[in-house]
Amino acid sequence: MGLGPLVDVILREHTHKPLHGDALFIGRQTVSLTGDEALAKLQSYGICPANPASIEIDTSTIHHRPGFESSISDVSFLRLLGLRNIRALDHSPYEKAEIIHDLRRPLPWRLRRSADIVIDGSTLDNVFTPATVLQNFARLLKPGGRLFMLNAGSPYDTAYVLTTPMWYVDYFVTNGFADCKVYAVVGDEMNFDKKNSNKKNFDDFNVFYVDLAQIESRRREMGRFLSSRPLSIVVFAEKGTHSSWDKLPIQQDYRSPEEWKSYLSNIAAMLQSKRPHLLASNTERFVSDSEVKGGHIYIAAD
Repeated sequence: MGLGPLVDVILREHTHKPLHGDALFIGRQTVSLTGDEALAKLQSYGICPANPASIEIDTSTIHHRPGFESSISDVSFLRLLGLRNIRALDHSPYEKAEIIHDLRRPLPWRLRRSADIVIDGSTLDNVFTPATVLQNFARLLKPGGRLFMLNAGSPYDTAYVLTTPMWYVDYFVTNGFADCKVYAVVGDEMNFDKKNSNKKNFDDFNVFYVDLAQIESRRREMGRFLSSRPLSIVVFAEKGTHSSWDKLPIQQDYRSPEEWKSYLSNIAAMLQSKRPHLLASNTERFVSDSEVKGGHIYIAAD
């Protein structure tokens, strides 16, 4: 598993509201940056790295992408932001996780409200019960805790389960989270790896935001994001003081007037957030208007 565009999401969030406290990776994560690249990336965001001498090469993740054998460890990346208590949770110790627990099962008391930061780079698309795992992510968070997620939205590569951007929005809105930002990240399948003409490289992407402000007016017409291209879903969520974890969303097509009232009340609260966007396209737009359903806003590279 790897952080991919979550690197930029994490850094943008850190500039808005510095990360602190107990951090938890869901499985070990490939960062895909060398030490020098990581330091340059922080500098581009105006972040002064904490203790750069502590950078270590990743020796824990098993499946490295070719060309990234010198990547820094996930722990090193967060240490550059000043975090110190950093652990990983996995269903087995095969990549040296400090906490062993199957997130398809109930979360033990010792893990509930144990993390200020939870980072998942592709778990929900690889488990049979993604809703249960998402609920456990919410239970892992302390009030005020923040969740960063990257999961597949199309059947490229090895995705086992696919969800939609609105699936995530509905969960965090229904459970009264303080903030939620959901992005559809579309890879450019025409961009080929120059070192291997047979291997496609999806590092160039366009980003579309699920616009919460349009949900009330569109309701049933809020578009589902469809793409024949590689599609990932990036999610940020911040847990509120009174957020729940166990409320089950109802799809927009079948929501009653009373359910809409509660849902829109929670949307209104989220829209009070002053948090800027956390992700933008990294290349010129290649996704046409005809490929995008209503309610999704393109975020340009600039």
